[in-house]
Amino acid sequence: MKIVAHCAVWVLAFCAVLVSPVILIFGVPLASGMGTDLVQAGAAPLAAVFIAGSVGLFGLRKAPIRASAKALLRSAVPVGGKPLAAPAARQAAKSIS
Repeated sequence: MKIVAHCAVWVLAFCAVLVSPVILIFGVPLASGMGTDLVQAGAAPLAAVFIAGSVGLFGLRKAPIRASAKALLRSAVPVGGKPLAAPAARQAAKSIS
């Protein structure tokens, strides 16, 4: 029975190799045509949001980018209930002489 399973795997792999160029030849123009139809139908802003979201999530998967985004958010958001004061207002006036 092992030989039948082994042959079946080889036959399926051979069929996949034969079919893959056909899928590429017809799949790429089909996908680009569907994308063009969606843009012409008025879904361009929605497509732009999806593309930007996927690029953003792909970027956040990387550890250095995720760490820098966390550091940026921590530095931009004040912690606590104190209002932010200007740096010049907190310092005492110094005499020139």
